[in-house]
Amino acid sequence: MRPTIAEERAHAIAGQLDDWQLPNDERRSLQSRFTTKWRRNGPFAAAGIFAMTLFAVAALTFLCKTIGVTEFTAAAISIGIAELLILRKKMYGSGIESALWIGGLIAFISGLPSSGKPEAILVIAAAFAIAGWRMQNPFFAAIAAILAAAYFIDIWESAHSYWRAAAVPLALALIAIGAKARTWRRPWIDTFWSLVAIVMPLVAEIGGHWASDSSGGSLRYALVYAILGAIALAVGLRLREHALLLAAGVSLGIAGYEAREFADYPGEWKLIASGIALLAFAAVVARALRGRTQGFVATPARLTRYDELVKLGGTMVIGSAIQGHTAESDPGVAGSHGGSGSFGGAGSTTDY
Repeated sequence: MRPTIAEERAHAIAGQLDDWQLPNDERRSLQSRFTTKWRRNGPFAAAGIFAMTLFAVAALTFLCKTIGVTEFTAAAISIGIAELLILRKKMYGSGIESALWIGGLIAFISGLPSSGKPEAILVIAAAFAIAGWRMQNPFFAAIAAILAAAYFIDIWESAHSYWRAAAVPLALALIAIGAKARTWRRPWIDTFWSLVAIVMPLVAEIGGHWASDSSGGSLRYALVYAILGAIALAVGLRLREHALLLAAGVSLGIAGYEAREFADYPGEWKLIASGIALLAFAAVVARALRGRTQGFVATPARLTRYDELVKLGGTMVIGSAIQGHTAESDPGVAGSHGGSGSFGGAGSTTDY
């Protein structure tokens, strides 16, 4: 139905091989070792195919509506084709099946009767949540979280309160920071919490000002985001998690934006001062990280041959687990008869 935990981890490792600074022959060897039965595309190719497939789903929905067939038919066709590609062609991460799934769910929603109530936001959020879970897509899941927060912002708009509108996004940001402290077995869930931690402070800031009809400049708002940024920074340094450092930068940036009105200087001077402070901070961090070989480092360095072998030894365990799982599930796979293939080594065989 979808990749196992070992296969998903293999996909994550294969996507990081270019950052390991390995020789070409070793990189190709690892890519072949972490190749699974699932057909995937690179991020840019998948994004382009996703956009074209989504356009095709929209055209199919419009055609069904034009000829008098309901949108439910277009939804059934799209999701059915997606499941057929997943189960028969083992396409998972190519961009086509994700677009068919989310496009089919949106087509299904468009066929439902609408009364213009805010609960429609939750219905769309549920569609993205279902598609995110089925396709193991952290971006769909993050969009579902954003839409859920937008629902509470919309229903509390009548109160004209910044804090009521920003409460749910800020709470989700704190939950995401805490969730990053846990080691998740599936990489896509970890990526989802990273996206939530980065995006939710912006959702809280925009939604709060939209609900309260204010343009910013509150010391209380700046203090809240400064505290949130400090928490994300502390946890990120503790866990050595880059996503939390980025989330801390977003929160601290919002805090600086909210505090902009408390310095009675022209805007140009404020920008100049901010640039100087940023350069000074970057210089201090670069100097503090100079020569460090553990934790966060500033200078990329090629691993020694010994370090590369240690890293490869750990990753080969996952590759062996994948091959063992494949051999158990498919008796016709090469090397599943108690050893390697008939010639070539590494499981190669001429038997089909």
